[in-house]
Amino acid sequence: MKIDVALLPGTVKERELTSTVCIVLDIFRATSSIVTALTNGCAAILPALSVEHAQELAKQSGATLFAGERKSIRIEGYDFGNSPLEFSSAKVKGKQIVMTTTNGTSAIKSTEGAYRTLIGSFLNAAAVCADAAASGKDILIVCAGTDGLFSLEDSLCAGLLTEKLAALAETELTDAAQGVLLMYRAAQANLVASAVTSRNGKRLQDLDLMDDVRYCLRQDALTVVPCYAQGVIR
Repeated sequence: MKIDVALLPGTVKERELTSTVCIVLDIFRATSSIVTALTNGCAAILPALSVEHAQELAKQSGATLFAGERKSIRIEGYDFGNSPLEFSSAKVKGKQIVMTTTNGTSAIKSTEGAYRTLIGSFLNAAAVCADAAASGKDILIVCAGTDGLFSLEDSLCAGLLTEKLAALAETELTDAAQGVLLMYRAAQANLVASAVTSRNGKRLQDLDLMDDVRYCLRQDALTVVPCYAQGVIR
């Protein structure tokens, strides 16, 4: 089983993915929010690339709730921003949500055509790795990045997933996979302190959202494995 890491979703477009399982990461905070929402009973999440696209999807699907942010700030008029702590069972159980975020939803969309696309995070790291490894397929971990640039927190999680996958099966690691693994191992003892130095981490700290940072870095707290297929995450 080969494990590779795309440090930005733009590098995924030219890849042949029909025999590859993709795991998408946007730690601060889209994939952490998706994992939390589905854990709390959300029926489905429809990722959208823009506010206009979100409106179209809502009309087509009958979804009644909207989640989204730009630069970590909730989109005006939306039911949720991008804080996983907002997606409580009381608010999301049985509901469909259309979501558009600065980085995460486009990263998810970049994997269309993959054998399977799974939504990963620190929160469901063990569960998503077990699911991916069980397929016996090559695995591509896709980091959402930040505004088209490398993202530290996504890469740290990619390193954790690489470590867990390598423990589950015989693997071949690409240079990118080896790189994020080394990065994670160097930072794991002080994960919050390391991740908060990232651009997204600093932004959330400045917005007084350190509770989100700490929550998003909790390892193996949840067991749900969201899967993206035919435009819907369930």
